Amino acid sequence: MRIKLDSDTLSYMHTFSDVTGVVPRDCISFNDTLVFVAPEGQVGMCVGENGVKVKLLEKLFNRKVLIVEYFDDPVKFLESFVRPIKMISGYVSVDSNNDKKIEAELSGKISYDRVKLLKMLMERYFNLKNINIR
Repeated sequence: MRIKLDSDTLSYMHTFSDVTGVVPRDCISFNDTLVFVAPEGQVGMCVGENGVKVKLLEKLFNRKVLIVEYFDDPVKFLESFVRPIKMISGYVSVDSNNDKKIEAELSGKISYDRVKLLKMLMERYFNLKNINIR
């Protein structure tokens, strides 16, 4: 699936790359938050020691910054997204209409906005429209 990026998003990604040294896979503006999707294994570089790079980015953008690690596996991606909450179980299944859905059980609760963002990302990357979180 192709993802189209506007000039503001490209500008955010360029600044992110300048500050962190990592080229993000994607950037999404969601409410008062900028969500950057980092390549697998690169989140530590993006965050910086004690979150110094995230704090700098938040000052530069005057918005909250969230960094999510990308995985090709939707279950691993979901697990990355909900951290620090632990995922007890997670799997992708196919329902009777041949639609893929993801199911997960978490050890804690996540906010409604966070679930909304997760649904948007799962549809964007994995074409998963149905998400069931317990």
